[in-house]
Amino acid sequence: MTALTVVVADTRHAKMFELSGPERVLRPLETVQNEFTARHDVDLGADAPGHTMFRNGSRGSGAGSRRTALQAKHTHKQHAVQRFAKQLAERIALTAHNGQASGVVLVAAPRFLAEMRDHLPKSAQRHIVHEVPRDLIDLPIDQLRTRLLDALQHRSNP
Repeated sequence: MTALTVVVADTRHAKMFELSGPERVLRPLETVQNEFTARHDVDLGADAPGHTMFRNGSRGSGAGSRRTALQAKHTHKQHAVQRFAKQLAERIALTAHNGQASGVVLVAAPRFLAEMRDHLPKSAQRHIVHEVPRDLIDLPIDQLRTRLLDALQHRSNP
């Protein structure tokens, strides 16, 4: 089997590897950081939610009034995660279209894996040979290689 590109990611950063050769060596290619998810929402531009006041009837002194906080649909941090998933999907698509590898293996927590998959074009999705729905970003490279080889072996032997 020829070389596979392995993308191991979480919402903070991603590591790209090449898995190649008969001895299946895992060689680091690059690391991509998401500088926005390490910050708090306030640091990303969020402030306290706005409020609105509703009044019911003609009772005086606020007896029939209600105050409601207005929340955004997505927080700034959620938006930063979506942007990072889109950025990774673009890199994966570029790798797939350039023919730099025979296939791509994605490794990420299930939610982030789904987020990346949503941003991948159909033409790049055809190059995904396997997905591992686990957060393995902090594993040492030798343990990561073992986990990848186990997952790839289970894929080929049902």
